[in-house]
Amino acid sequence: MNRKKVLLTAQSILCAVLVVMLVMAALGIYREGLALKAANPLSWIYTSEKAAAALRPTLPLIALGLVLTAVGLVLGIRDEKAEKGVNDTECLRDLTVARVAAASAEMNAERAKQKRLLYGGWAVFALCMVPILLYVSNGEHFPNGDLEPVFLALIGHVLPWIALGLAALMISTVLQEKSMQRELEAAKEQIKLEKNSGVQPKAERKEAKARVHVRTLRVVLLVLAVALIVAGVFNGSARDVFGKAVKICTECVGLG
Repeated sequence: MNRKKVLLTAQSILCAVLVVMLVMAALGIYREGLALKAANPLSWIYTSEKAAAALRPTLPLIALGLVLTAVGLVLGIRDEKAEKGVNDTECLRDLTVARVAAASAEMNAERAKQKRLLYGGWAVFALCMVPILLYVSNGEHFPNGDLEPVFLALIGHVLPWIALGLAALMISTVLQEKSMQRELEAAKEQIKLEKNSGVQPKAERKEAKARVHVRTLRVVLLVLAVALIVAGVFNGSARDVFGKAVKICTECVGLG
């Protein structure tokens, strides 16, 4: 193992250990803060003193990480792949398919499969958003009072559905990637067959099609944003926020 691999491996392990320590420290402060808050509701869970005490054990690891980074700079260790272009399967597929005079049955089948995977993934994601919208649109879930229980209940109801929706999109994307690779290989074989049979490929390359899933993502995010705003208006959150804003502004200028 050369020095580059040793250095990069050491930095990776160091970062992983540091992340675990920080997460455990944050959870520890939270558990202790809850106990203090039960005895004294006015006490703060997170304070600068608690954060400083939790960060002290991580300071040696942070210093070691800086030393390893400096050593890497001195030795000239760098990632040679950083300046290389991204190997995008969809772009390669589109450029290769543009050279095909007539798409084969296998290529058409893979393209149809990609559309089904794309629409299916977004359909599952949209279904996962329905329980979230129903929850946030119900004003009974947001009573006036202590914010922490309301926030924890919101996370408990919303986070699993978000995770499920994102998992569906990830699985759909991975399957689309594999289907694109199969279509790419089928396109290469079709180009070989056309060359052997004397068929000339298309002279001009078509521009790569705009990624449909990016536009769809923008539309979905816009619809979700509008739906959440409407839900906030119906459950009274907009009125509460406006009232608090008025009080804060008047108090700041001495009118309160």
